[in-house]
Amino acid sequence: MPRDTATHSPVERPGISEYPTALVAWLTVALLFIAYIISFVDRMIIGLLVEPMKKDLQLTDTAISLLHGFAFAIFYSLAGIPIGRLIDRSSRTRLVAAGMLLWSGMTMLCGFASQYWQLFVCRIGVGVGEATLAPAAYSIISDSFPPRRLGVAMGVFVLGSVLGAGLALLFGAALISLVAHSDEVVLPVVGTVRVWQAAFLIVGLPGILLAPAFIALRDPGRQMSGATDAATATMRDVLRFCRSRIRPLLGIALGIGCINICVFATVSWLPAFYVRAHGFTLADAGYTAAVALIAGGLIGYLGGGRICDKLGGGEPQHRLYFGATAAATGLVSGALFALVESPLVATILYVISFIAMTAPTGAAVSALQQITPGHHRATISAGYLLIVNVVGMTVGPTLTALIGDTFFPQADGIRYAIAIVTPLGFVGSAALLLMAARAVSRPLAP
Repeated sequence: MPRDTATHSPVERPGISEYPTALVAWLTVALLFIAYIISFVDRMIIGLLVEPMKKDLQLTDTAISLLHGFAFAIFYSLAGIPIGRLIDRSSRTRLVAAGMLLWSGMTMLCGFASQYWQLFVCRIGVGVGEATLAPAAYSIISDSFPPRRLGVAMGVFVLGSVLGAGLALLFGAALISLVAHSDEVVLPVVGTVRVWQAAFLIVGLPGILLAPAFIALRDPGRQMSGATDAATATMRDVLRFCRSRIRPLLGIALGIGCINICVFATVSWLPAFYVRAHGFTLADAGYTAAVALIAGGLIGYLGGGRICDKLGGGEPQHRLYFGATAAATGLVSGALFALVESPLVATILYVISFIAMTAPTGAAVSALQQITPGHHRATISAGYLLIVNVVGMTVGPTLTALIGDTFFPQADGIRYAIAIVTPLGFVGSAALLLMAARAVSRPLAP
């Protein structure tokens, strides 16, 4: 196949491998994008199932938040480092296939759970399986595109998280509408199950079907930046690199971790917010939340990726300055959307705040890949995800639930908890990404 030299010049970055053709690169992104959508559907479907699960299993908001965040994120994050090392040393595409089979299977097992501890264990399994996808995808995409196109490509991939969350809400809302007058549904082979159990069983199936495509997908050549390669790089080499780049690496990870506090403090409770604060039905809450997420994510991820590719020639420090600025713009709308009385105004304000949540992510991930050697990318990305998820997915939903349960126990108390937690996340993110940008701008230790 002739090389598309006009769009993928192999000399734009030092390396030992040429970039794939534009067609192959974008097909790879498309498959990873679909996988990311599926992963977030499986991860976020629980957000619309809060009320029926609370009713059937007699749970509190805090108990639900542990399923949403802690059970998933802790093991997702802890498994990420050894999985990242494996990704850096073996076939990335086959590991994605294996991870997909694991997380999709565990999602379906959630549909057979009848007790809280069973759901908790299954959510751990979902997290371990999904720990393969993002580190592998970051590494694959970085080896498929030159730096001047990396922001858009990464933006397309991470957009899958928003579309997945949105589709989870849309699917959940549609299912609830179909069985509006019954708490049970009959599925082929399985039989009669509760509505929330049916949701888990159905959303887990697409991942099982897509996984074989990654076995057939060719793993692109790794773009190296030195004599050490993936086969000989050791964990000591990774730690040495981290020590030499500690300020930008921590600034990026903690900065996006704070953004994820905003994301999960809102997304995890958005359907419940519309139900409790604005009197929506659960189905209408799901549809409204899905539209808001998809609209904000499209603008934030794609628009943000396009802008940061243009700023300063796509240099990493300019991406990070952009991310810090974007985070700062969400401060006011992130607090106000939860407090206004009009659901339409609340939704518009949430779309604005969600743009500010999503725009920094693609910029920061692109910058992280640019400052990391090719043979360390998956491991460093796994460490990044460990921090991002421990900070964002555990603190965001659980801190919001704890504040609501403790200080605002009234029916619509979750709105006040959201209005407290979200601005704090924006402030922390802007400050940390600014620190990272300044650290990248200065000469780094060898």
